[in-house]
Amino acid sequence: MSDRSNENTPSHAVMRGVIIGGSIGMIASWFGYEPVKAFFMGVVCGIFAAGTKIMADRMRKK
Repeated sequence: MSDRSNENTPSHAVMRGVIIGGSIGMIASWFGYEPVKAFFMGVVCGIFAAGTKIMADRMRKK
């Protein structure tokens, strides 16, 4: 079996946030938003979401 101990590191959370946020931003461009602005807004929101998850995980460990 593979070792999954490093699967939930903060860098993984940030990368997931950036990828999912950018994807949602590009989907938003289908509905009239400017594509570049929607993409970067999604990436920024994904970074904030990842930061929230990291902080919640750290608070839970205390």
